[in-house]
Amino acid sequence: MRIVVLLLVFGFMQGAYDSLAQIRLKSRTKKSNFEEVDLEQMIRRYFGKDAATHNSIEGIYSLSCTITKKSRNILTGREQFKVVERKDNYARVAILKDWPGSRRDFIEVSMSSSQANKYPIVGELEEIGEGNGYLYKHFEPDGSKMSFSMIFDYSELLEGQYSEMKKRKTITYKLSYLRIYPKASDLNVRNC
Repeated sequence: MRIVVLLLVFGFMQGAYDSLAQIRLKSRTKKSNFEEVDLEQMIRRYFGKDAATHNSIEGIYSLSCTITKKSRNILTGREQFKVVERKDNYARVAILKDWPGSRRDFIEVSMSSSQANKYPIVGELEEIGEGNGYLYKHFEPDGSKMSFSMIFDYSELLEGQYSEMKKRKTITYKLSYLRIYPKASDLNVRNC
């Protein structure tokens, strides 16, 4: 009888411990400020577009950033440039065509997510005219937005820049996206 009681007490204690562990795990996970897509939604976006038209901006990119500060020396009047920060190949992102009829043309999805089945949308691109210019809106984790003017040279490089004034200094953020998949040579073969 004592063994049965001990087993029941042990079973209840194990259940309570498992419940407590789940509560702690739920309290550790943060709620993301980003709109998220799962793998199924990404695949549906890809297959939901017309296969005959291929947008050359779509692909997987390696992202680099340079932040510079420009100020004017008070005594000499000369402009001074300083590189504040440089990050090379610090992130991988995918640029995909959004749903037909969406308010945005393309979305930028971060491929480095803490959850294996959720990918945050960290930016959106709108085509300017029919050229190779884009207006890019970048979303920060705190909910703030930055707008960049971007140029795509139809090979493998997408570049953009954003400048802001802080006191008497101009701070410029330059983003460089190097396409790693598909390569420009692969696109020429597919479009023939």
